[in-house]
Amino acid sequence: MIEQLNVTIPTEKVRGQKRIVRVFRPDWVDVDTPLPVLYMHDGQNVFSGSTATYGEGWEIDRCINTLRLPLMVVAIASAPNWLDRYDEYSYEEDEMLYRRIGPDLAKTRPTLGGRGRIYTDWIMQELKPRIDKEYATDPEDVGVMGSSMGGVIALYMMATYPSVKKVGALSTAAWANLEPLIQALQQGELRGKLYMDIGTNEESGPITASDYLFTNAKLIEAIAKKGVSFRYEVEPDAIHHESAWRRRLPHALRYLYDIT
Repeated sequence: MIEQLNVTIPTEKVRGQKRIVRVFRPDWVDVDTPLPVLYMHDGQNVFSGSTATYGEGWEIDRCINTLRLPLMVVAIASAPNWLDRYDEYSYEEDEMLYRRIGPDLAKTRPTLGGRGRIYTDWIMQELKPRIDKEYATDPEDVGVMGSSMGGVIALYMMATYPSVKKVGALSTAAWANLEPLIQALQQGELRGKLYMDIGTNEESGPITASDYLFTNAKLIEAIAKKGVSFRYEVEPDAIHHESAWRRRLPHALRYLYDIT
């Protein structure tokens, strides 16, 4: 069953506007059984395509049921304005974000990026305690997952909060915040397990497939030096799209939650 919460996020720029958080627990698990929790970014996209930004969802509820994985999902919808999403999913302002949106839109944004720490502190200090209070959870088994810029903020969370034990970063938009993210990973106390992936045909406006492959490889180079358990998959011909992330989602869940 998927429940819906309407919450206030401190990074929201529209006064009084609520953000939707969808909470899923498999109905074949007793409601009093504590479950690990996976917090997911771009939460409007992770269930049905009917709520997804571009009409295609990850269908993680179906995936969990198929795998018979006792896992709870807390999916946080991203900012309705895609430029505000860049603010929320990055710790630092970045000229590469301006390159991504183009010169005309760049003129409308005096700053772009850099509000991610406010957003992630809200997850860990306000949303997580509420979820742990209102649902049966294992408060020590915390995971985060996202794609594209959601992968960026998921990796920042791994570097920032040692309590985050499982991280999925699919098609990470590593061209954004690359150097500060590498620095955060190098300095952070990384624990648990990490799943990352990328397709060979991923593009985002002026950002090329080569940009995606090169910057993800740089992240993996830094992560490998930390000694953390990780898996990195490169899918031939895969593009930057929800359908690709839905296809690879079972790979991520099997690895992170030790399903053979």
